[in-house]
Amino acid sequence: MTRKHTSVETKLKAVLQIIDGEKSVIEAARGLNLHRDTVNRWVNAYKERGEKGLENPHSHSTPQSKNSNKKVKELEKKLKEKELENEILKKFQAFLKENE
Repeated sequence: MTRKHTSVETKLKAVLQIIDGEKSVIEAARGLNLHRDTVNRWVNAYKERGEKGLENPHSHSTPQSKNSNKKVKELEKKLKEKELENEILKKFQAFLKENE
């Protein structure tokens, strides 16, 4: 039986969605067609060792370059900022509706 290796990026996305409360472990596992224990191991590995914990030691591919990691971090930061802006705008819109 051959095992499918999931990329660090995919694992990181799933883990962050779980940590941020966007998805449960079960929802993330179903979305990736994996067992919840696998995804749970990713979350625990991430909490213990960060992104390094998500790297597969048996993978033959090379890890991302530092530039790519830096770019991912920058994009994640921008995404968080945009999500915060959206929340503020939604609350402001609700406030305006209440005061019409």
